[in-house]
Amino acid sequence: MKKTFFYSTVASAVALAISPAIAQETAALDEVSVVSSGSMYKMGEVPVHQAKSAVAISREDLDKQDVKKADETGRYQAGFANQVSGNDTNTNWFRVRGEEVSQAVDGLPTFSYGFFTPYVKTFGLEAVEVTKRLDSMAFGAANSGGLINYVTKRAHRDQIGRGEFKTNFGSNNLYGFGADYTGKITDDENVRYRVVASLNHADGEWKDTDNKTVYIAPSLEWDISERTRLSILTSYQKDSGTPSSNFYPQEGTLRALPDGSYYSRNLNFGDPLNDHEENKQYGIGYELSHDFGNGLRANSSYRYNHVENNHRGGYIYPSAYAADWSAVAPSANGYNVSGQTVFNQGKAISHSRDTRISWDFKNDWLKNTGVVGTDYRLTSGPQYTLYALGYTANLRDYRATWNHTGTPVGTDTHIKSRQLGFYLQNQARIADKYLLGFGIRHDRARQNEYTSDQTIKNYHTSYSGSLMYEGAYGLNPYFSYSESFRLPVGLSGNQSLYDPNITRQYELGVKYLPPWLDGVITLAGFRAKDTGALVNNGTGQRSAVPIPIYRKGFELQADVNLTENWNATLAYTYTKAESEAATGEKTRQSLIPTNTLAARTAYNFTDGVLNGLTVGAGVRYLGHSVTSKGSLYSHARVPSATVVDLMARYNINQNWSAQLNVDNVGNRKYVAACDYYCYYGAERKVNATVSYKF
Repeated sequence: MKKTFFYSTVASAVALAISPAIAQETAALDEVSVVSSGSMYKMGEVPVHQAKSAVAISREDLDKQDVKKADETGRYQAGFANQVSGNDTNTNWFRVRGEEVSQAVDGLPTFSYGFFTPYVKTFGLEAVEVTKRLDSMAFGAANSGGLINYVTKRAHRDQIGRGEFKTNFGSNNLYGFGADYTGKITDDENVRYRVVASLNHADGEWKDTDNKTVYIAPSLEWDISERTRLSILTSYQKDSGTPSSNFYPQEGTLRALPDGSYYSRNLNFGDPLNDHEENKQYGIGYELSHDFGNGLRANSSYRYNHVENNHRGGYIYPSAYAADWSAVAPSANGYNVSGQTVFNQGKAISHSRDTRISWDFKNDWLKNTGVVGTDYRLTSGPQYTLYALGYTANLRDYRATWNHTGTPVGTDTHIKSRQLGFYLQNQARIADKYLLGFGIRHDRARQNEYTSDQTIKNYHTSYSGSLMYEGAYGLNPYFSYSESFRLPVGLSGNQSLYDPNITRQYELGVKYLPPWLDGVITLAGFRAKDTGALVNNGTGQRSAVPIPIYRKGFELQADVNLTENWNATLAYTYTKAESEAATGEKTRQSLIPTNTLAARTAYNFTDGVLNGLTVGAGVRYLGHSVTSKGSLYSHARVPSATVVDLMARYNINQNWSAQLNVDNVGNRKYVAACDYYCYYGAERKVNATVSYKF
């Protein structure tokens, strides 16, 4: 570890040291716009001009959709399958292009492992960036579904003296309070601060579950000079309550019980009398940028994150099992299934650092931006003790197992992971029509599990390339190739460290900016091959698929302003994901709907008695998917579902506004997806918000 950190630090120092020399050789450039702080796009790319499916979701859009959880951000975005494992009280479940995504905060990757995954508070965000494809160029090791970067609120100069007080209340005993203010420390406004804080509570959709969150995020921004800026970002968050147990057996959820009935979506197969969770997380980091002039810039960022988790949660197995471990319907076993209570106590500490130099060059026919940099990740943990207490539950009298006692069996785990990366990226605009991009990155990753004395290393070089043609009539066709690798953190079912997951993808698409309409229409097709992907195995653990998974599909996204007052969004996704054995046998993957379609529209009244009123409606269609192979109803069809959302907002005056959101207006009961378990989709949610901005 010491050598790795030393090499990383030396590389950063060398990069900063050579910056002035490069600056002297770089031609003078006109002033260009600077990418917003906290972005994961290291070359300052604008999503619409990237040769890939990418989008930036604004704070305004998050408010309109009343996004309370991070996995609600993509409900009206192509490529997303949201909350496929249900509407959990304290966990985000979403996939992009059929696979899990990597998450980052302010351009630095977050640690992700079970109970120790940081939980993002959406009130603290000013934007969400999404790349809908695999990409190891940004952070090195990454999930193959794509990247999501949460840009937190910070003390912008133009926000000094501005702020907001917000309160909301709604169904399921939902209530919350939020405050946001930006002020100056020095009279010249070169040093300023921002404080964001919120308190939220909501009952879960499952009986006797709830979650309470306290969040505060002070930040400081200092313009050291006209060319140098330092931002200090901190946050503290505490989540506590009774966790949800949203794992349902296939019998009684996907298909009826022998008496023709189904389980209620509010039923709790856990142990709410004893189940509890307390999760504390806090972080501190900085962003330092310096403009040397003549198109040369240097950026350095760092974040420390600490997560402590104390969790007790009960769950049942998805079915009964025969002697050979083949699935048996619970009704054929007297409705008896095995259950487990999991006790988790531990912590995870992570460090993330990124240092890079970017330079611009242009002449009459070329505009070029290059970036070279290095980053380093160190995670000490998760270090925890996982206790398990087995019992037998009767699904007809499940409350009889509540408040069960016994002596749990404990297992200690202590994992440390490190990754050092070096990268080079370049994007050239040629003849003001062709956008040519390429990237190369080398990573050295290592994991240790100290309890069982295991070590795994992976050295990997990733490549990417793209070409976009900005043609006439706003038509911009493009092609791209990208790679990703990931060394999954954690232990498999046989208590061994995972092998690397490697993915390669091709994408062909077109972005249309119609000259006759204010909007963007994107059509993209992709094909990817995943090696070493992880899937659930039906016992609460994850295992690697021994054969490749092939994914392909296409997406259509349209975001347009039909008039100055009327906007609309359309998002359609087709995804096919299946593994193929050496024999040629193909197996479709679970949790992935073949088709999804979402459309919404909003109209803002600006005249007459309705002046200040905005009304909106949305429709979300979730196509059919299948259960896991080997489950009780192996490869059974999970039916499709359609839900409707409504929104109304009234700007009372310049400062005050009120908003009402109703999701799943008809309170449609549906199964969101199934693997070995089944997961009900979110029920109707009503939320009213009153905001005062000044």
